[in-house]
Amino acid sequence: METICEYEKCTGCFACQNVCPHKCIKLVSDKFGELHPQINQDLCIDCGLCIKKCPVRTEPQWEVPIGCYAVWNKNEKDRRLSASGGVATCFSQYMIKNKNGIVYGVKWDKQLRPVFDKVTSISDVEDLKGSKYVQAYVNFKYKEVDVDLQSGKNVLFIGTPCQIAGLKSFLGKDYDNLLTCDLLCHGVPSPDYLSGEIKRILGRKIGLATNCRFRGNDKYNYNFSLWNNGKVLYNKRAFLSYYFTAFLTSITLRESCYSCRYASERRISDITLGDFIGLGKLYPFTGNAHNASVVVLNTSKGEYFFSEFRNSMQNLYIEKREYEEAVQGGESFRKPVKRNIKRDKFLVLYEKYGWEKAITKVLWKYIFRNTLMAELKKLLHKKSF
Repeated sequence: METICEYEKCTGCFACQNVCPHKCIKLVSDKFGELHPQINQDLCIDCGLCIKKCPVRTEPQWEVPIGCYAVWNKNEKDRRLSASGGVATCFSQYMIKNKNGIVYGVKWDKQLRPVFDKVTSISDVEDLKGSKYVQAYVNFKYKEVDVDLQSGKNVLFIGTPCQIAGLKSFLGKDYDNLLTCDLLCHGVPSPDYLSGEIKRILGRKIGLATNCRFRGNDKYNYNFSLWNNGKVLYNKRAFLSYYFTAFLTSITLRESCYSCRYASERRISDITLGDFIGLGKLYPFTGNAHNASVVVLNTSKGEYFFSEFRNSMQNLYIEKREYEEAVQGGESFRKPVKRNIKRDKFLVLYEKYGWEKAITKVLWKYIFRNTLMAELKKLLHKKSF
């Protein structure tokens, strides 16, 4: 059988797994921990659907943005666990409450793996809150979305651009009752890396962790923290954390992320959400620029939804901005992230030793130096009083 797509360009979107009529395709971890399709040749009938539906092989339907806004939820309690302005949560709540709809987004499962889930109640929206800097398992959720759409349900699907591309390619047609929302993406590490890091930190106590956080509108913003319900089990600032540092410095991203074609001014979804980086630097801004969300409207469907949404939500700060400002501030609107020169060393070590040895050998000097600097700052701060 012909290869589904070039190995280095595969995004692990799960479209091939969802479309296979004989369920002979499964995404599994390769020697570097990345999710790639594995085909059971005993079941495969060479129908070619996986190749036909692979979004890597087709040109996306690009959308040229028609509106840009700075937005955040003014309710600090509601926004506390959100990455920036809490807009994705507000979108989800609105879709369920006002549209009698369904939301698909990413949550942590009981093993603290990132998985897409179907949410139909306001209370369950809480599970989707917060950035998850790791590639999520889509599993067979595209099939579920298709069933919901065909039954007439309104559906909001929130994911990375390549996951939106996978969904659209799988569906093969546009639905008036589907709203897609892509998240500005720096790139995604393998879920095996995160599992390895949690195991490295907690050891035999790994089963105690019920939540993993990277961002928030509280003192844990840009921290790598592990939780047992409301109790902190572990907490490190971003550049004192092996996992978070490797993510931010682009050592552990999926190989396809370094050539991502979705890191572009043109978008693939109805609405794009992310941090509004550089807000106020290009044009005057009088509001609170800290942790604001950028909301980019890419289609008339997205524009109509946002118009209805903003008229019914009283707790939001919304200000129209120039799209140029978002593009200039956010690198993910302009180009893929640059591949770190330490990545090759990491991959060799990972294949040989696994996560713990690989990441510590690559980053221990960096983490050690940052830890010393942090301790020195604490000492100087104490002496100043």
